[in-house]
Amino acid sequence: MNNSSVYEMIIERGKQLGEKTITIEFITNLLEKRFEISTHQNITPMLETIDDLDHLKELFHEALEVEHLEDFIRSVQTVQNGS
Repeated sequence: MNNSSVYEMIIERGKQLGEKTITIEFITNLLEKRFEISTHQNITPMLETIDDLDHLKELFHEALEVEHLEDFIRSVQTVQNGS
């Protein structure tokens, strides 16, 4: 593997991490606003364990529509368990 390949890999991984971080931030901000709670201690760490960006994006859409925070937490747990 040459230097440019390694560099490209590092750049791509950085983009993925940035996108993951932003998506988690959007989800937590949305939940905090909708349910008037702090997500920092319980939900944020749960979301950070999810590496699949597509799953995080699905969870964002669910956060827009879910009626109860507990339902959202169950969805996160389902994703974490790979179901």
